[in-house]
Amino acid sequence: MNALKLTLASLVIISGCSTTKAGSEPTQSQQQAQPEVSQQQEKPSKKPMKPAQLQTKSATRHDKGTSKPAPAKMITTMEPIAHYDEDEVSEAGIKNQHAYLNFITKDKSCDSNSQCIAIPVGSRACGGPSSYLLFSSKTADQSKVYELAKKLTDSEAQYNAKHGMISICEHLRQPSTQCVENTCVKLDGTNKSPTRDYR
Repeated sequence: MNALKLTLASLVIISGCSTTKAGSEPTQSQQQAQPEVSQQQEKPSKKPMKPAQLQTKSATRHDKGTSKPAPAKMITTMEPIAHYDEDEVSEAGIKNQHAYLNFITKDKSCDSNSQCIAIPVGSRACGGPSSYLLFSSKTADQSKVYELAKKLTDSEAQYNAKHGMISICEHLRQPSTQCVENTCVKLDGTNKSPTRDYR
């Protein structure tokens, strides 16, 4: 055991002496290498950097076909992924359509009575529109509003038929509109005959 300690101690002393000698006196190869390092540090990089560009192609996988399948005991059965049917009509979808239609027609500012329009929207189970939407053709795209109103009416009619909905059988009459203080308003008590004009 003492021999092992003595051997280790002598190795430490010898290695310590050699590093101090090498560290105190640089060799010729070290002296030649030092000027090159300082010259490299002095040269600034004058190469202009290009601005970052967005990736236009999708990333490709390079590991395709090299991975191994997972062991059978690690594989768990997953629930099937729910498929979204764009044509299926839901109550939430109808509410979203109503909200969007109200959002694009919320600004009711006007300059004349001709800019104020009330159109039938939705479908009651007994027939007729579920409401009338008032909007200004000055602030909303008239063709887009008509298109969305027709889509919403068709969606509600499909939903009512599919789910056997019932409703009150009161038929709403189209209200008259007027531009009052540069804002479109419905006039109470003056109703026109019902129309479904989707132009």
